[in-house]
Amino acid sequence: MFEGAHALVDLVRTLYRRPGLSRRDPELRVRGDVPLPLVCLLRKPGSAKFLPRLGAQLDVELRQVPHAYLDANAVRNPAVLPLLEELHDRLGTDAFGRGHLKHFDHYRLTTWLTERSLPRAEGKGDRPIVRLLRDWTGQRGPGGADATVDHVPVGGWSKAALSVLWWILRYFGFRWGRHRVPGLGRESRWFMRQPFMVPRHSADFLGFAERLTRDRLGSENPEQLKKLLVHAFLQDLREAYRRRKLRFLPRRRGWRRTAYVTVLLDNVTEANGGWELLRLINEVRNETGDLDPLLIITASDERPPPAAESVAGAEPAARATRAWSTWKHRLPGRRQMLAGDARYLFIDLPKPSPAITPEDAGVWEDRQAGPVAPPWIARRGVLELAVAALLVVSLAPTAVKVDEYWGAHCSFFRAGLSSGVATKVVDGQCVGYSDNARQVFGENERLRQAQLLVFAENAKAEELHRANPGRAYVSVVYLAGLTNNEHSPATAHAVAEELEGVVIRQREQNDPSSSVKPLLRVVVANGGTGMSAADVVTRDMLVPLIEGDPGILGVLGFDRSVAQTEQAIAELGAHGIPALGTTLTAVGLADRSPLYFQLVPDNTQQAELLAGYARYVGAPKVTIYHPPLDPGNSYVSTLVEVVRQRLAGIEVASQGWTTSVGSLPSLCRDPADRSREIVFYAGRETEFGDFLRTVRSNCAEPRKLPRIVADDAVSRFVAHAPDRNRSELNGIPVSYVGMGSPVVLGGQACVDGRPGALPGGGPALDAFCAGYADLLRDLRKLPPEEAPTTPWAGERVGGLYDAAGFFLDAARRLPLLGGGAGASGPVAPNRAAVAQQFREMTFQGATGEISFERSRIANDRSLAILTIANISRLDGPDGVPTCAYLVGKLYSESEPREANGCPVTG
Repeated sequence: MFEGAHALVDLVRTLYRRPGLSRRDPELRVRGDVPLPLVCLLRKPGSAKFLPRLGAQLDVELRQVPHAYLDANAVRNPAVLPLLEELHDRLGTDAFGRGHLKHFDHYRLTTWLTERSLPRAEGKGDRPIVRLLRDWTGQRGPGGADATVDHVPVGGWSKAALSVLWWILRYFGFRWGRHRVPGLGRESRWFMRQPFMVPRHSADFLGFAERLTRDRLGSENPEQLKKLLVHAFLQDLREAYRRRKLRFLPRRRGWRRTAYVTVLLDNVTEANGGWELLRLINEVRNETGDLDPLLIITASDERPPPAAESVAGAEPAARATRAWSTWKHRLPGRRQMLAGDARYLFIDLPKPSPAITPEDAGVWEDRQAGPVAPPWIARRGVLELAVAALLVVSLAPTAVKVDEYWGAHCSFFRAGLSSGVATKVVDGQCVGYSDNARQVFGENERLRQAQLLVFAENAKAEELHRANPGRAYVSVVYLAGLTNNEHSPATAHAVAEELEGVVIRQREQNDPSSSVKPLLRVVVANGGTGMSAADVVTRDMLVPLIEGDPGILGVLGFDRSVAQTEQAIAELGAHGIPALGTTLTAVGLADRSPLYFQLVPDNTQQAELLAGYARYVGAPKVTIYHPPLDPGNSYVSTLVEVVRQRLAGIEVASQGWTTSVGSLPSLCRDPADRSREIVFYAGRETEFGDFLRTVRSNCAEPRKLPRIVADDAVSRFVAHAPDRNRSELNGIPVSYVGMGSPVVLGGQACVDGRPGALPGGGPALDAFCAGYADLLRDLRKLPPEEAPTTPWAGERVGGLYDAAGFFLDAARRLPLLGGGAGASGPVAPNRAAVAQQFREMTFQGATGEISFERSRIANDRSLAILTIANISRLDGPDGVPTCAYLVGKLYSESEPREANGCPVTG
């Protein structure tokens, strides 16, 4: 034995063991079958006995696996490729038990045709190749149609009728099969799709088969014929080793083949055709890219031909495993170049040595050698058990779906029991709609509690309607992004605030002591994180729901201005469904649907507000800070655009960031006094905290810094205490745009539920504040980090309270109010009539007067710049934001205003 024998034999065993279907090779980055090298052992004098000894060992290890040892010098065969023909004969013997290779259909057909001459034609329309191929398949029949009729043992009219029928069949299509050979469909398709001998030069398989006959081969390229023979041989091995049939059904016979066909080819030389066969296999594998299960290990005393000699050289046997790893790293690039050495793995076989390790000495004694056991499902006798378990297996897709739903906290079985719930998993998050506790969206505790409060009111409304069917019973859909907000709890709290406003309105309506107030049911719909699935949910789920329930008046909410939200609005408009945006401010949303209404002014008015404020305080310059301007984020892109347009006469600068707000420069890098300037933050709330930390870092004189004014999205940051209560934010004054400033300016008085919280607010604000104080008793049961702590009512709470009330007031003004959701009362008002009523009515809400008489965008409503002296500390009355500047209508034209447009509060 020689040094490194153990490493070399270990490599052989590793190579012949077929990887499992799911096993991944980390170096080749493939699962299942892997490309096999052409292992070439370059012998030193005295090592000629290794390959025959390896062959004897494989007879023991691979008893039921096709394998062969072949001395290339001993082969005498007149075939085109003698060694390949000999391998076919050896591997095709019935010497491997149940693992033997039964069929070599492609290879045998190819060689059979090359040994046959094409017969002469026997008449008009006759194609001799058809008769030749039918001889191959053994399905050649009588001479023709007439002969078939003649052999039928009937007479008279019966025979005449049969003749007519036979003629009709031939005329209308039976004649189509005259030039076809039954039993060759699979082979004919393969021959016409493989690349060698250019099959497209033939009109069909019959023409290609004619080219393979002995008389026609003289006009063919001999090299192409040899490659076709090799490719056909490998294809037969591939089919024997296939693990699937019909592309998806398991093929148990292929699964039972857990070791590759292993061929030991000894004494390879150029003269005996050994190197030629290896070259052809290398080129066929390179040019087709098909994997095959043939492992060839050769031994030779002569150097390989120059075209095959590896540029990487040969490794000693002791480093065989390393050589294989190197080969795998080189293979992708070399085969892409169709390199002559791409598939060769050269290993030097050293001389025998008496000084060898015990491992090398006992190389043939490994009891673990041999193929791995096949998977239990592939073993014989298991099929019956598999058939018996088919019903269980058929439930697997459902089980996978259930697991997917549960992983996304999505109701599956319970949703199927309720007509008020429909869910689906999109990008790992649960989206859809729900009107009861069988499905609660999101993971944030406050958000889930708000939904449960809504669902409790839904159950109450249904119970009251059941007791009094004549009482009006209507529904609205609230659509927002409710899931995957665990990393942005401020966003989750903002959505929770909106639902809390809905709850306050529901509690007012679902009053058992009243028979006049319409009962209100709210369907909560989740459009996904950042409304990423709003279009899908609207199209696939909400539209069918609303069209099937006339009691649903429309949809409100919509969370944020992104492309999916705009598509959802357009989809609703196309189906005649009113939509009321409560916080959207992007410009141009009204163009998406003639039934879209917007409760708050759009970005043009926010820009006018900023411009008016800048002139009011005498700011000489405004710098706009913004994230990358993405057309899909219409909120930020339109806001930045209109702000630039409206700041006429004031110097405007822009400072954007690309990947992180932390890349912005500090405002303190310029030592000049910039206290009269304004910095306008035009971005989302999720990055505002980092924005403040970044622009105020390393500041020794903060009194010289510009005023910081943020857009309306930052109200979510302000309302979320854990984001604000950071030591590094202590002492930072911040101003932001308020969309529902009246409820904010109501301060602690509104939180306590006291009437007259804001002069001029009237009964609507008083009712809201009373309802909010009652709601806080439920919300204060939440953990401290989740419960509301601000000494004012959230503007989103007031906004949704008004939005739901606006729908109800419009419906109340119309006749035939009632119906909906299985109700037996009168029919609900037509949705187009509801939308028309929106244009004609004026509604007094807690956040001010609402009217769409002039436009479907409420640009005449109030917008305010609210200022907080210390963003980190909002305790007590001093923590309530103050009004720095206000534009638009509040409750009436006659209410007293300060010089800055703010209401008189004293």
